[in-house]
Amino acid sequence: MNSVIAAIALAMLLSACVNTNTMYDWGRYEETLFINYHEPASKEKALRKYIAFIDAGGSPDHPIAPGLFAEAGTFMLEKGDLANAIKYYQLEYEAWPESRPMLSVLIKNLGNQTHE
Repeated sequence: MNSVIAAIALAMLLSACVNTNTMYDWGRYEETLFINYHEPASKEKALRKYIAFIDAGGSPDHPIAPGLFAEAGTFMLEKGDLANAIKYYQLEYEAWPESRPMLSVLIKNLGNQTHE
């Protein structure tokens, strides 16, 4: 009986430590990333859903997580869509100031490629 009570107490303690609320909206990022690299037949559908999520923009209480706009830009770049790659890199640049040193160079270089 004591072991049952101890097990229940441990379960309650551990469940109290779980925090499902996050500061940012990650959408289905992990699933999309997995599909992108491991399920090529489903890749386009997963990317369309990911881009729709990014375009929705999160909410004031849960903005799009850092790096997700840039990831969308990289997906577009891999498809050869420079204009949309720049668009998503610019969104990351505007949303997360700490990304500006790297993204400013990337955006400039991609912009130069579109004018060639």
